[in-house]
Amino acid sequence: MPPRSPVRPPRQRHSAVKSAKTARAPRQRLSNEERERQIVDGAIRFFSEHGLTGQTRELAARINVTHPLLYHYFPNKEALIKRVYKEVFLGRWKSDWETWIEDRSVPLQERLNRFYIDYSKAILTKEWVRILIFSAFAGGYISDNYLKLLSERLLPRIVRETRAELGLPTEKPPTEAELELIWGMHGGIFYIGVRRWIYGLKFPKDLNRVLTDRVRSYMLAAPEIFTREAAPH
Repeated sequence: MPPRSPVRPPRQRHSAVKSAKTARAPRQRLSNEERERQIVDGAIRFFSEHGLTGQTRELAARINVTHPLLYHYFPNKEALIKRVYKEVFLGRWKSDWETWIEDRSVPLQERLNRFYIDYSKAILTKEWVRILIFSAFAGGYISDNYLKLLSERLLPRIVRETRAELGLPTEKPPTEAELELIWGMHGGIFYIGVRRWIYGLKFPKDLNRVLTDRVRSYMLAAPEIFTREAAPH
């Protein structure tokens, strides 16, 4: 019979397994900036998958940091959520979009096409769509602030430029009907992301054509509604 392999005592076997695990997953030494980046990127992925009610203790385990270390960089969960908003939403907002919309040397339909094609690249992503939706069910910090951003920096511009395109006075505040028409266009584009990242459906094969069709539908309806709203009541 062939000689048997020597059998290690239980303590030696345990030590060997532990050493192998340690060798496979060494702890990284990161700078403060790199560690903070690791936490923020991990939080974006975690919240997009589990929602903003997900526990920071689980987040810390997912990204292989201790819970106290996470709180060293972000004193509470609210601070981390605010940083996620800054990264995913404010960080993707381009001031160029506002300039494009206001460039009256170009027909409005072309301006809106250019804007929404570029805007869709920023928003029709898993983290953007899912975090925005989850936020509405978890205190609303991100969703409330983003809707405020749209209401201050996008919607009034589209109202004003649509009126100018139609030769109507531009100085009055937007009316409810005007805003609802814009929300119909804007929300329809956002819903493409909802279909993909909430319901699991595929993106349209020709996304740009769908976007420009949404803009064209808005431009066809705008003369009737904006002219009606500009008339004396």
